[in-house]
Amino acid sequence: MKSELEQHVTQFGGRCITYVLYRTDRKNVRVVVEPDLSVVVYAPFGVSAEEIELAVEKRAGWIARTLVKVDSYHPLPTPKQYISGETFVYLGRQYRLKVDKNASGTTKLVGKYLHVSAADALNYGDIQKKVDDWYREHAITVFDRYLSKCYAVASRHGVPKPILCVRNMKRRWGSCAASGRITLNLGLVLVPVHCIEYVIMHELCHLKHHNHSKAFYRLLTQCLPDWPKRKEVLRKVIIPAYSQKK
Repeated sequence: MKSELEQHVTQFGGRCITYVLYRTDRKNVRVVVEPDLSVVVYAPFGVSAEEIELAVEKRAGWIARTLVKVDSYHPLPTPKQYISGETFVYLGRQYRLKVDKNASGTTKLVGKYLHVSAADALNYGDIQKKVDDWYREHAITVFDRYLSKCYAVASRHGVPKPILCVRNMKRRWGSCAASGRITLNLGLVLVPVHCIEYVIMHELCHLKHHNHSKAFYRLLTQCLPDWPKRKEVLRKVIIPAYSQKK
């Protein structure tokens, strides 16, 4: 169970650190610096606002250093123009967009190019929609494939069969509901396959352990022994928002 988010600000030297607070069913206060440079604090329902602020202030130095470190990985992506020559990423590999002026309306990968056919090559809104539709279609196919692969392993450890949902998410790569539904971020289709497997296996393990207890990590290690390496790769990736459409 998790409460609605609350936004707060703390001071460290001459820097204001804005963070989002979630009240959750957990034992301790946890501070997380996300790849998009946002700061999230998870705190138990029973802890007072003063205790939370004190905990954040104690970690302010670490937060500031981590923000600088995360920012050094790579800058936030600029909005796409959806014109020929732009770089798009799919499963961790880069492809160049090539807009072909014809009425076929197809979108497909050909070698190192993502070809989009459009009657009007200057109708960037239409081209964006074709690219977004292509990503969604391929995301569902890829996620289904690797969910089946991961579940074949997790099911041996008593993990129940999940229901898959795919949608845009701003702060998470994936989530899990007690109802048995796993939600994957549509943008996960941009990252390498071994990272997709990590996120899926992580959420599958939550179907059996709805927390980050020792039992949860023991199960995750049994199902995916090298998960820490995969997590480290994924941690350096900014959660994408490649579609500007709502």
